Amino acid sequence: MCFQNLLSRNTAHSLSSYCGTPDTTSLWRVPINLSYRHTNFGFFASMPLLSASSNGDINVSNKKAMNTVSTSFGKGQNSEFGIGDITLSGSLYITPDVRDEISYRLTGIVKFGTADKTKGLGTGQDDFFIEGGVVKQLDEYILSGTLGYEFSGDSPDLEYDDVLYGTAGLAKQLAMQRQIGTYLYISEALTADADAPLQLAVFYSQPASKTRNIYLFLSKGLSDGSPDFSLGGSMQFYF
Repeated sequence: MCFQNLLSRNTAHSLSSYCGTPDTTSLWRVPINLSYRHTNFGFFASMPLLSASSNGDINVSNKKAMNTVSTSFGKGQNSEFGIGDITLSGSLYITPDVRDEISYRLTGIVKFGTADKTKGLGTGQDDFFIEGGVVKQLDEYILSGTLGYEFSGDSPDLEYDDVLYGTAGLAKQLAMQRQIGTYLYISEALTADADAPLQLAVFYSQPASKTRNIYLFLSKGLSDGSPDFSLGGSMQFYF
């Protein structure tokens, strides 16, 4: 039996620019995570603290198909702070043959609508996800893919659709445990009036010490359902 990343705190900041609006939105996210891994089974829990600001109305969504902070036209600078949606997940890991350096993952996720809807920090509804993933090691390269389905809880204001989503990624292991890579994210539209998200991202990560890790990313939206550009970074602390 072993514990991995028993308790961690991850400070992240991102900026996003949306087509059709003059505003840039800012989101600080400080999730407190608890994780457990025993051979082929893993458990994960997260409670994020959120701080969002924008010149327009704030609308933070933690849904898989729209996991960002968006804006609509408004007057003046708006800022909100509070607890985000608490997430619990359990994963089953399968490695048929270690020599193939390929592993599979099946994950169930529950996201509780604990964020304050009146502040725009969430939808106030519970969501459920079922997700499968595969990782293949090819020397210093890592190929990965994810396919999932989100069962969305409806809010009194919006009727969210259940959506299929997925990712495809390629990463390269560098010296000193550093990593650089790219991934493509695609999803069905979350509402009847919205466009389907599609975005391409590049990232870089490296350990800053035995208990800290740095992660930087830049993404480009390839559809009107995603921000034109997003950039951000995070530093994760392990205890």
